[in-house]
Amino acid sequence: MEFVESVLLIDDNPSCNFIMREFIKLADPSIEVYESESVSDALETLRNPELHFPEVIYVDLNMPVQNGFDFIELYEKEFLDLHPDSRLFMLTSSLRSEDRHRALMYRSVREFVSKNDIDTFLQRTLLRAVA
Repeated sequence: MEFVESVLLIDDNPSCNFIMREFIKLADPSIEVYESESVSDALETLRNPELHFPEVIYVDLNMPVQNGFDFIELYEKEFLDLHPDSRLFMLTSSLRSEDRHRALMYRSVREFVSKNDIDTFLQRTLLRAVA
């Protein structure tokens, strides 16, 4: 199995980022994990020319100031055409079907995943995409 080289976690809850990072490091300790606690911080991270652009991005839906949908809209305008192979997953504790439907309307969103299901989907999403 070949895992991705880098991942970006976007969640306003540092505990959630910590748990995700630990799960990722268990899958493969060599994966570079970037963490952001806000949409603005995540965009600043992605704009860093020194950064190995993340192959996988996990973004929380419910965050203060700007939410996951705000991030996705800005991401698609600025980064999607430059990095079309990067995969974005929306994580949430929301079980609202309208949130799922809205998230999956975006070109960049691969899946809408409950935070309760992290252990079952994480390793699969960290695998390098096969062209």
